[in-house]
Amino acid sequence: MNMLRLIVTLILVCTGLPIFGERILRDNILKVEPGDFIVVSQNKSFTLLAFVAKEGPLLSIEEVSVPSNKVSSNINWGKWFLDGSKGNTCWIRYQLNVNSGQITNAFSLSQNCPITFSQENNLLAKLILLDFKKIPLAERKRAGPQPAQGIADRRPVWQPRLMMDGHQIDGVSFDGWRARWPHDSSDLSGKLVEVYLPSDQGYVSYFPYWLEVQGMLGSAKVRIVDSGKGLKR
Repeated sequence: MNMLRLIVTLILVCTGLPIFGERILRDNILKVEPGDFIVVSQNKSFTLLAFVAKEGPLLSIEEVSVPSNKVSSNINWGKWFLDGSKGNTCWIRYQLNVNSGQITNAFSLSQNCPITFSQENNLLAKLILLDFKKIPLAERKRAGPQPAQGIADRRPVWQPRLMMDGHQIDGVSFDGWRARWPHDSSDLSGKLVEVYLPSDQGYVSYFPYWLEVQGMLGSAKVRIVDSGKGLKR
């Protein structure tokens, strides 16, 4: 190992930053419990992911999408799901192998028939296979307007909102992570992805509460607008 590489390695070890990427989302999603759910907002639509069963690395997931103009701003997502997901445009159930990212046994509950549905079209299946590195605090974006030139920047690091069961949880710290999306046929191909996960693992931490892609417009931001536990029929 040359001297420069040795110095860089020692710096990373001393600061606690990973030398190599971590599949942190894959590791975290193995902690999911049946009844956990998240609601994701993207491109004027919501998608509810309900984790209905778990057997080792195999997760059974129900995914329901609905346009944002079809639901009220104060919607109770758990009740909406249990009452039949009124207004949904797509409702599917599939099995995700967390270790491989493979999706099997996909079934359309909307059309009551099996469907072909691969991980290439599933954000969660692709995210859990990315190698993330923690963003150093010095590189985190800050909350509030940037100070004038020559004035020290003492702004706190920016934190996403954490929502559980329709309520905002205050005072939650997040870690920022970065990864490079693989080169594929998607709009995300080769782009840098930033995600934010709660530092406290007691909260839902297997899907980012905020996801941002550098170099994109429109669909560049994804966020969790609600999450919870105990969602069972």
